[in-house]
Amino acid sequence: MIDQLTFDELRAYQSGQLNGPARYRVERLLLENPFYADALAGLEAMQQGTAQPTAEQLAGLRDALHERIHASANQKRLWPLWIATTTAAILFMLAMAIYFIFFAPKHPPKPKLKPTNPVTTSLPSTTASWYYMS
Repeated sequence: MIDQLTFDELRAYQSGQLNGPARYRVERLLLENPFYADALAGLEAMQQGTAQPTAEQLAGLRDALHERIHASANQKRLWPLWIATTTAAILFMLAMAIYFIFFAPKHPPKPKLKPTNPVTTSLPSTTASWYYMS
């Protein structure tokens, strides 16, 4: 048995065009599912011409929506999000530490410089002998 209603079935139920078993099925679904009951009430309101909400109704709906949002965002519901975020941050820091300890180069290789002017640090032989003799 299909437990879904179509717009055409709701219209036919409202106008009284359904036979016994189909009417019973629609009534059962209307009682079991508040969504369908709201849809039927909305369909009736549209046909009566009162489908335009007033400013008070819109403000009431807006307030109810804000209350529901704030009620659902409590500490108990947000706790798993904090745990997941903290765990991800710790794992990232651990991975970076392992990389820098084991896989990163310890000391970057120093470039070998070639001297452009060779400087001799040895003294001439006469000067060296005089220096050591005195």
